[in-house]
Amino acid sequence: MSSEHRSGRTAKGFALILGAARAAAERPSTVNSILQNAERDELFYLALNDTIMAAAIQNARESLPGFLALAKRPAPEMKGFAVKIALFGEGGPEFFWIHPFAHVGAQFIGQIGNMPRSVEGLKLGDTVAFTRRAIVDWMYMDAGTMRGNYLARAILRSTPPQDRRAFKRRFGLDFDF
Repeated sequence: MSSEHRSGRTAKGFALILGAARAAAERPSTVNSILQNAERDELFYLALNDTIMAAAIQNARESLPGFLALAKRPAPEMKGFAVKIALFGEGGPEFFWIHPFAHVGAQFIGQIGNMPRSVEGLKLGDTVAFTRRAIVDWMYMDAGTMRGNYLARAILRSTPPQDRRAFKRRFGLDFDF
C-alpha cells in the first residue's frame, strides 16, 4: 500500500496536521511554537476520558457510517479519506491516521500514516488490521475544506483565534466549523 494518493498529498501531511493539533492542546504563548511542534511531529498524549475529547470521539463515531459510505463512492473533489485509531502504548493512547484504508468484512486494514512513538513493534507505513471500535475519528478533504477530524477541531476550538487562524493558514486548510 502506498502512502501517496492521487492529490499528491501524503500521509505524512496528515501526520503533520495531527501533530499540530496535538501541539495546540498545550496552549503555547506564540503561534510559532504551535507550528514548530507540528513540523517536528512532536508527540502529545490526549486522555480518552477527557470530556471534550470523549464528545469529539462520540461525534466522529456517530457520523462514521456516512463517512464510510462517502469513502466508497466519493465525488471527484473529495480526497484523502483517512481514519484515526487509538492504540495503547507505554504512556497511554497513541493516535494514528490510517491512510489508505479498506473495509474488509468486519475488519479494516490500512497503513500507519504517522511515526509511532510509544506503541512498540510498529513503524510508519506498516499495514495494520483493526475493528470499527478502534476508530476514534475520520477525515477527508472536500474541494480544499477539511471534513471530520473532530479531535483536531476540539483542540483548535480551545486555542486563541489568532493561533487557529495561523494553523489554518500554514496548513492550507479551511475547517467547516
